Amino acid sequence: MDTSKYKALYLQETGEHLSGIEQGLLALEKNPGDTKTIDNLFRHYHSIKGMSASMGYEPIQKLSHRQEDLLDKVRQKTLALTDEMLSTLLVCLDGLKHMVRMVEEDRPPEMNIQPLLGRIQDAIDGKSAQEAERGAPEALEAATATGPPPTSATTIIDGSELKLSHVMKVDSSVFDGLLANLGDLFMALSTFKRLSGDSRSIELKDGVHMLGKSINTLHSSILGARMLPVEDLIAALPRVVRDIAKKNGKEVELKSEGTEISLDRAILEGLGAPLVHIIRNAVDHGIESPAEREAAGKKRAGEITIRAFDKKDRAVIEVVDDGRGIDAQKIRSRAISHGMSESKVRAMTGKQALMLVCLPGVSSADIVTDTSGRGVGMDVVKDAVEGLGGTLEIDSTPGKGTRVSMELPRTTSIIKALIVAVCGEHFLLPLSRIEKVIDVEGFHLYGATYDMGGTEVPIVPLANLMSMNEGTERATYTLIIVDSGEGADGAKDLIAFKVDDFGAEMNAYIKPLLPPISKLWGISGIAIMGDGRPVFLLDLQQIIARAKARAR
Repeated sequence: MDTSKYKALYLQETGEHLSGIEQGLLALEKNPGDTKTIDNLFRHYHSIKGMSASMGYEPIQKLSHRQEDLLDKVRQKTLALTDEMLSTLLVCLDGLKHMVRMVEEDRPPEMNIQPLLGRIQDAIDGKSAQEAERGAPEALEAATATGPPPTSATTIIDGSELKLSHVMKVDSSVFDGLLANLGDLFMALSTFKRLSGDSRSIELKDGVHMLGKSINTLHSSILGARMLPVEDLIAALPRVVRDIAKKNGKEVELKSEGTEISLDRAILEGLGAPLVHIIRNAVDHGIESPAEREAAGKKRAGEITIRAFDKKDRAVIEVVDDGRGIDAQKIRSRAISHGMSESKVRAMTGKQALMLVCLPGVSSADIVTDTSGRGVGMDVVKDAVEGLGGTLEIDSTPGKGTRVSMELPRTTSIIKALIVAVCGEHFLLPLSRIEKVIDVEGFHLYGATYDMGGTEVPIVPLANLMSMNEGTERATYTLIIVDSGEGADGAKDLIAFKVDDFGAEMNAYIKPLLPPISKLWGISGIAIMGDGRPVFLLDLQQIIARAKARAR
């Protein structure tokens, strides 16, 4: 495993644990019986041991492990903590610091830790206090004889030892506050743009332009600080796959592609549970046993690939397996047995039928397991993804495998949006889903579709979907062509929403809705315009779903 990309995180976390150990050991000198401090120390050592083992830093792992053993005996009250024992632990701590510094300097942490391990063993064996006290600094000196001398228990610390980490931990709420303030700046910018539009002052217009550039740069910087790579989220999944596969007698390889792309931390946090659900389903229900795979002409080990890639200003995360696939006909039968209209189910395309697994109680699993249950709540997965402003799609070929695709916004706070007018009201539509904006004369809209380069795109009045009265006919309308997902043939499925007019594109800071407004259908957030007017952000997922339901 290439650990180089995790080194900065390792150094940050280990530095914090080493600092916690030092504070804890010094606190124990004053209060040796403080069990809470001993428990905290044990956790610090345990964390360093685990992280170092993962990174392949064996000397650090071994030394922290033995210190953990010593502390565990103190915690279990089989050893009494003495000042001499604390001195040994402090000197061993300096040994850990020395090796971590070697890692920071891009040197392998290769140090002869045997003298330090010997001192710990002497303490465990109850060697005389005088010998332990004399031996501890000498053990450190012997251990580090081949490298620069670290600070020992008897060394006076100079200013060079007091260093701050290059990485700062900042609570995510700080960034939330910065984004809120940035939203106010965007609002003010909108006001200045409106006012400068009527002005003849070149300096004012230039000033507003420069202000806009600065705010956009600040926006990019704040979002960049909130972004985390997808690979951080999936770091724990190999263990999940390994454990489930072993429990089910299967062999599964987990691969990843493109997971260096980044998403807003809030998006990644919300994606964690759905992703684990999908992976569990793939291992438990999708991948066959080695015997089944060999009989089908496949290699013994199944393969699951997590793939991430950009799509405009959104990101797509796919989970693809080469397992048995999903039987769409079986899904249809399950849906009918759960009370769905047989005629509607039979009329569905294969792709539409696959999405029925996202209904409560409908599953492709033949058995229920304690690993993933019946269908593992794909309805919950779909709700979670859509709650993040994303979309979920399932594609499967029996005998070949399944692809679960999640298209997600990169951030949920500030989005690029288009203002549209409907029946005298203004709304925001996310630009990421808009394919084209067309002004058309009213008499061209008597048909139910619009010819877009040979593709017949259904026209749906947005006013009707929003239960608004269209009023009198207009001479001209605007069609907002949006991407409503992938069609049955794999091509884009487009819908043309008819609106009265459209306005400017804008960066909108979206605030969450509070009850009772949060119960409004078709609305996912609210933004304040530069002139102080509140404008709702439309929930395209709900609106598209209603449009498709009415079309059927």
